[in-house]
Amino acid sequence: MAPRPISIEFYTTSHRILGRVSPTGTGLFSHINDPTSSFIEVEGAHLMRLHQPGRLVARYPTLWLVKSEVVAGLLSNRNELGPTGYARGGYTTSVPHWVRVVMGGYELKGIVETPGKFNFGSLMFETDRFFMPIYSATLTAILFPNVQGESQAMIFNRAMVDAIALLPKDEIPSATGEG
Repeated sequence: MAPRPISIEFYTTSHRILGRVSPTGTGLFSHINDPTSSFIEVEGAHLMRLHQPGRLVARYPTLWLVKSEVVAGLLSNRNELGPTGYARGGYTTSVPHWVRVVMGGYELKGIVETPGKFNFGSLMFETDRFFMPIYSATLTAILFPNVQGESQAMIFNRAMVDAIALLPKDEIPSATGEG
């Protein structure tokens, strides 16, 4: 049975791409973090420039994105990601942490889940994943503030992260579906 295509909105440092990805394996998260492939095939792609967000540049039946150049990808819901769990010994529960992620021309705000207390080093450097999940997230392009995105589930390129901060309690959105 062929996998069901998933609609996704990708952001690079210069463009926004809307289209569908047909994941292989156990879901989109494992597909996009597959170390044997350096690109993502996007079907039915709509290409827009960041500085002209409402203007469609072109449509392509297939467009290939270089994974290392993708900043973030927005999904309709969390289930489209598939399994994202950490492989660790013993029993652990995922703890949600509200964060701001500063990266390559963008700011993200949302929930990252870690096994236990938040540990920046572990989150960023003790993994071989290209992309990390963030939930109940917002994306803002720094140079083009009218370019914004909101999503229940988002992935971001770990290699493009400049900084991550835990949000102070007064900046945490109230009752926004934190779980």
